[in-house]
Amino acid sequence: MKKVKRNGPSLGLALGAGGARGFVHLGVLKTLQKHKINPDYLAGTSMGAVIAAAYAVGRTPLEIEEFMKHTDWRRIVDFTVPKAGLLEGKRVNQYLQELVFRQKIQNTVIPLQIISYNLTKKKQVIFQKGDIASALRASISIPGIFNPYLLKKEEYIDGAISDPTPFDIVKKMGAEIILAIDTTSPRQKPSKVTSKNEATFLTSLKEEFIKDEVRFLGTILFPERWPKIFRKSLRWLLQTILYPTRVLRIITGKELYPIAKTLYETINILQDNLAQERLAQAKDCIVISPSIDGLSWSDFDKIDRFIKIGEEATEKIIPKLKKRLKLHG
Repeated sequence: MKKVKRNGPSLGLALGAGGARGFVHLGVLKTLQKHKINPDYLAGTSMGAVIAAAYAVGRTPLEIEEFMKHTDWRRIVDFTVPKAGLLEGKRVNQYLQELVFRQKIQNTVIPLQIISYNLTKKKQVIFQKGDIASALRASISIPGIFNPYLLKKEEYIDGAISDPTPFDIVKKMGAEIILAIDTTSPRQKPSKVTSKNEATFLTSLKEEFIKDEVRFLGTILFPERWPKIFRKSLRWLLQTILYPTRVLRIITGKELYPIAKTLYETINILQDNLAQERLAQAKDCIVISPSIDGLSWSDFDKIDRFIKIGEEATEKIIPKLKKRLKLHG
């Protein structure tokens, strides 16, 4: 993707947080590309940072879409003994490295900044240089889901804690016109309908966590030095007869893993409310706030629906955006 010099005011994109809801950003980018509108600055938080970074290193919206569609989200999770989160995040880091071509922030095609929160120092952090994948790993560290990201002996968590939609950051970068994409939805009602043929990311996450927990427990109780046939029989007994009924309910999807569910839902409410309060101050920005009712942060299998929502919402503001940018057509 070659950056084209445009006459007139500069454009900055602020891509917000929201888990799978961040796929909306792809619909925004595809529509902007369709109208030959190229951003001059990019800033992102959490999933918005992931999309922004992939675009900033030169991937087209279609390339990012294909990359995401061919991702088996269940295979990039790596469970750890739950302390501060369910996932360690090493596999995710490898995935992010591939997505952004192992680039540095200061070497991107489009100027990029990534927002995270330093839990050690209790303050917002804006990554402006260094390894992109590491900055992204810090930015997406959802409390209760991922362990905090440890960088130079300091812990980092999801940037949405302090700045869910970083319109202020792209303004400081130099953008004269700001397009803020808000993927939060405080009035959202979660969908109760799930396809029988298509397990959601959250369901898969629960299943894989329990399976991993059972395997780990079996390894401790029945070590490798025991005879193989003996270990195999005892582990089977553990998994099918002795393991608590409550765990089986979790596996079958009848009960959410309580810690992760409570933590994320609480943080999600706070994040969405914070986003709405901050966006109320974005008086000079063009804000895209698409309706994404019925879709959840964990619906990674519904990327096409998110993209379509983003495209439709962006088409509505194109006339206004072109007028601000002094473009014709």
